[in-house]
Amino acid sequence: MIRVAGRGSKLSLIQMEIAIKALKEVVKDDFEIKVIRTRGDSEVERPLYELGGKGLFEAEVNRAVLRGEADIAVHSLKDIPAQLSEGLVIAMVTERLDPRDAVVSKVGFGIRELPAGSRVGTSSLRRRGFALAVRRDIEILPTRGNVDTRLRKLYGGEFDALIMAMAGLYRLGVSGYSVVPISLEDMPPAPGQGIIAVVARRDSPLLPYLRRASHAETSAAAAAERAFLEESGAGCHVPLGGVALVDGDRLTFMAGAVGVDGDGKIMVTEESPLHDAEEAGRRAARSIMARAREEGLNLY
Repeated sequence: MIRVAGRGSKLSLIQMEIAIKALKEVVKDDFEIKVIRTRGDSEVERPLYELGGKGLFEAEVNRAVLRGEADIAVHSLKDIPAQLSEGLVIAMVTERLDPRDAVVSKVGFGIRELPAGSRVGTSSLRRRGFALAVRRDIEILPTRGNVDTRLRKLYGGEFDALIMAMAGLYRLGVSGYSVVPISLEDMPPAPGQGIIAVVARRDSPLLPYLRRASHAETSAAAAAERAFLEESGAGCHVPLGGVALVDGDRLTFMAGAVGVDGDGKIMVTEESPLHDAEEAGRRAARSIMARAREEGLNLY
């Protein structure tokens, strides 16, 4: 029996099932889902960056693996901070879905078509900064909670639109709302967005199976984006985005930084052979941080 830990949200449960399905291709065993309730799930009124950022959801779930209460943990890769808990490793990723963010509304507007003064919900500093860089005439308002909670607020008129991840909307099968993607140039995504990651102990006997089940192209993109995250020191407190795009044996890394109020947007692109994915991510991080210093953009 392989014990799989994750959060209790609808999206997290779906992601666990996706990871289990991929693992069943290489290991013939039964699986048990163990739901871990986290502080991030209960404190939904405060922005994520005020509660400790990316590690808020990851740490409590991963402790179950470290304590031997679960064999693996399943996360959205974007929720895992650059420094993983000692003794753990990201051992597997599933095939990436669309990494872009999207404008969700009842009337079909994209980021550039929203009426002036529109109330747009997001608690991400990255989404806030890049949205305001495109549209200074909209109002960004904080919102947290699971996808259903945020959509209810949109339906009830608290917001005119929300900014959310395309991948999560797709996995949840959200319908009844307009979903208009935001281009990577307008809003570089959070590193790891759209990727499901499986964490295990470094000494786990499951590691060979997890690595066999890992999606190869997504693994390269994940390695580049994790290297970018580590080199830049970025997290939920920093309006910084980065994504690795794989095309055959080549990788293009696109990164962006912006002030929280939309000032001083910077974009950089690095290209490399696929086997040099991590270094491409590190080069992109060094380049964008150097540009930020040169142009006086304070990211911290």
